[in-house]
Amino acid sequence: MATGFKTIENRLAEILANLPNRFVAGFLKLVVQPFGARVLGPSDRVVHQCASLVLEPSAARDRLTADLAHVDDDGGFARLERAFKLVAGTDAIAKRMRAAHISDWKEAVAKGVITQAEGEQLAATREAVTKVIEVDDFAPEALSPIYKKTGDVHQFFQELGEQRAAS
Repeated sequence: MATGFKTIENRLAEILANLPNRFVAGFLKLVVQPFGARVLGPSDRVVHQCASLVLEPSAARDRLTADLAHVDDDGGFARLERAFKLVAGTDAIAKRMRAAHISDWKEAVAKGVITQAEGEQLAATREAVTKVIEVDDFAPEALSPIYKKTGDVHQFFQELGEQRAAS
């Protein structure tokens, strides 16, 4: 709510700053915002509390994110939600590995810090996180219709070169 009030005050200040009649703009500024834009936005404490609601598994997070991803979907939100649940589920395992100063799960299994099943769970988690991070990994065909067939691509660039040479 504080963010909304800050936005409203900033927009009013911008409107008043851009009015063509400077006399009217100055008068309205004295009437509407005599002390200028005063709302600072939400405090850091409020922002931190709101962020912690969605960064940790909780009932509030489940209510807020319930309709973001469908189980059968393999889109961005579904991948993110799947990775979040896996990371939350392997947090205790990761803490044990950090306490032992080991980053590779295979090494942790060999030293007996974690079990083989826990190591495989960590591997699945890292794979899910990698899939979420690879947001810009697209096949060329998905980005442009000219990449549908390799012959068409060659022909496209050949025609483009001929057009540039002719001009």
